[in-house]
Amino acid sequence: MSSRGKLGLGELLATPYRRNVIILPLLAFTVNLGFGAVSAILPYFLLYLVGALTELPEEIGLLGGAAHYAVEFGVLMALFMLTRAFLARFFGIYSDKAGRKKIIIAGVVLYALISFIYVIIPNLLWLYVVRALQGVASAMVWPVAEALLMDSVTPSTRGRAMGLYMAATTFSFIGGPALGVAIYKAGVYLLGIRDVGWALRFPFLVIAVAGLVTIFISLLIKEAYHPHQMRRREEPARLTGVNKKSVDALYAIGFANGVGMGLVAPFMLLYLVEFVTSDPAAIAYITLISGIAGLLATYPAGYLSDRIGRRALIAWGILTSRTATLLIPFARTVESLTAVATLRSVSFNAYTPAFRALQADLVPQQLRGRVFGTLQMYFNIGAVLGPLIGGPLYKMFAETSIGPLPGVALSFLVSSILGYLALVLFLLYVKEPEREGSELSPHPI
Repeated sequence: MSSRGKLGLGELLATPYRRNVIILPLLAFTVNLGFGAVSAILPYFLLYLVGALTELPEEIGLLGGAAHYAVEFGVLMALFMLTRAFLARFFGIYSDKAGRKKIIIAGVVLYALISFIYVIIPNLLWLYVVRALQGVASAMVWPVAEALLMDSVTPSTRGRAMGLYMAATTFSFIGGPALGVAIYKAGVYLLGIRDVGWALRFPFLVIAVAGLVTIFISLLIKEAYHPHQMRRREEPARLTGVNKKSVDALYAIGFANGVGMGLVAPFMLLYLVEFVTSDPAAIAYITLISGIAGLLATYPAGYLSDRIGRRALIAWGILTSRTATLLIPFARTVESLTAVATLRSVSFNAYTPAFRALQADLVPQQLRGRVFGTLQMYFNIGAVLGPLIGGPLYKMFAETSIGPLPGVALSFLVSSILGYLALVLFLLYVKEPEREGSELSPHPI
């Protein structure tokens, strides 16, 4: 049997909307490639804007005192998540009423335009504004794009479709930080840019120009959801019974996951530069290795969830990824932190496609934008609270210790505990429905 047959790619592409199965992951890849590239430079750029970084970072060694800016890092993350939280549900509901494609295109255009503003940001306040606007664009694109992808495939191939989508996203997050660092290094060593401000702005300029490509990619999307057809169907207009209880539990889990992520993501780099190394190349190395491992797990895990079910895979992934988070503060070398990040990446990328596919399994098509948007809303509310809590927490315990661990480990420990509680909630209240046949129109409009 061919590899295409073994992995179920032929069945996945046997849809009248096969174009979306290719274009939507490609769109996710290109947008997230730029986003990941920005994320590698952003912490250094923030430190530069507040006056804490006056030399090229690779010439300093360890950057002592970075924890003093934990609150600023937390606010930077919170603003992005805050605008996403307020608008993800709105755009999801609007896509159920008006269609998905035009909202995605508008969000991608906004994303590309905002990218150029990074080049001229003069101070920290403007950095906050740009991050908030990026959250608006993100709310327009990601919940709606995921709903459209689920609209475009049959129930029996949702895990694979989301696995392909998440693989593209993971691949971009692998390459993104490496790309950002590579552009930065090229500016410093090939173009001879020695001013720290211009050296850090140079990657933003290159990424902004390349980001225009995403607009043309978004125009190739095919609308697979037609509201006027949905109104003629006799499918339920609201969730009831076990499905409603399961979706409500997913909302609570999404909130807990958001808080847990917000306690880790903004401060992982602070931990790296203060306790491991401040060389930007280390970020690229850790992200590259862990990302490749996660990428290799994504599509096979989605395929597996289509074959054996979603629930067991999700439970395993939550347990393993949260345990890996617990191990972060024990890592004090680039190698050990890479190993922990790899375990975390593999487990996260193994369960996420199944988790997203389960959302689609639980709801009818005409409510899919609402549910995907609402789940994003709860996740983002949690992701707003996480950094706002984690920033002061990280700073407060920066000069203390917890046994053999630095005091900043408390942020990672709390995140892990929240993850374990979310797992209990999942096991108690989320049920996996039986999957039925295709819900697609055989002749797309």
